[in-house]
Amino acid sequence: MAFEAGQRIGDYEVVARLGAGGLGVVYEVQHLISGRREAMKILLPDQSGTPEMVERFRREVQTLASLNHVNIAQLHTAFYYQNQLAMVMELVHGETLRDLRARAAITLHHALAYVAQVLDALAYAHRLGVVHRDIKPSNVMISEGGVVKLLDFGIAVTGLGSDLTRAGYLLGSLNYMSPEQIGGSKAGPRSDIYSVGVTLYELLTGELPIKGANNYEIMMAHINRVPVRPHEIAPMVPIVISDAVMRALAKDPAQRFATAEDFHLALRGIPAQAEPGATFAAPLPTTHPSANVRAAAGLSAASSLPGKVVSPSHTLFTSHSQHPRSTASSTGLENLSLEDISRRLAVYIGPVAKFIVKKLAAQSDDLDFIFREAAKQIPSDSDRATFLKTRRQ
Repeated sequence: MAFEAGQRIGDYEVVARLGAGGLGVVYEVQHLISGRREAMKILLPDQSGTPEMVERFRREVQTLASLNHVNIAQLHTAFYYQNQLAMVMELVHGETLRDLRARAAITLHHALAYVAQVLDALAYAHRLGVVHRDIKPSNVMISEGGVVKLLDFGIAVTGLGSDLTRAGYLLGSLNYMSPEQIGGSKAGPRSDIYSVGVTLYELLTGELPIKGANNYEIMMAHINRVPVRPHEIAPMVPIVISDAVMRALAKDPAQRFATAEDFHLALRGIPAQAEPGATFAAPLPTTHPSANVRAAAGLSAASSLPGKVVSPSHTLFTSHSQHPRSTASSTGLENLSLEDISRRLAVYIGPVAKFIVKKLAAQSDDLDFIFREAAKQIPSDSDRATFLKTRRQ
């Protein structure tokens, strides 16, 4: 259901539509009694009928209701309107860290100050058992007064109940995702620390620490490749800060900072000879070599206006709450094992194939479904077609 300016939703009047993403819409609204301007998030109609998406949205409401921190966008209330759950949140006037850095150069002082506020928010959330799982510059809002607001807890994992991550899905944004998440392990507080490390690295150097021509290359690089140290790309970065970023980016979670507080403390160690007012010459590129990735698992909406509250996302694994069963004999798969599928897929995307097939197999025992979904991870159309032909061989 779409809403227009002037339309009433419960005790609120729609002022403007702020943006829309793959799963939801965000509106600026005004409370009819108090007159306060707020942000309202509502699931898209095609998602509101999906039980898992509705449950994720409800869990996001519960998660935000448990958090009260100056650096986390605050939930005001939630209610049902014509059987649709609406979330009313603090309206933040400003721009995301991604937009800010893409628009202009940023000083070392401001880069560290913004990340320190993100770490303060995470330290608080982690103490309450909440892991964000999708830290990235577009989920960090900088208010007009310079206060950071951490956004979008739509895929956060908490102690409120079982994790809603479905087998066969990667949740988060691939450029910022920790190696353990890519490998299929459950995200923890140190996974957020890794994502903050990627974000700070990008702010300091203008480059992502891990890059690749496609999703597979990025995934394998997160697992295996050690990035160039920040100060080797941007000499104005103090070595002590460069060292802190590299520790946050350790492949083994045990080698990272134990807590967000520890990371924050390490960033305070700027030597006297450093120039915190120095700016980094080039703004960030407006796009990355690979699209951000979020499996169909949370409300997200992009905004072209200052009050936006969440960011766009794209899908790596397609959601199939239900999928048709097909008989193995009709597809030539009766003698095909999961190892065979992994081996055939690995020809095109490498060793990460085993992770993908394992996750898909946990979602369904239908080999035809597994084969089709696995094929979607092959970037080349011709290679994908060749892979699909092997189903009948």
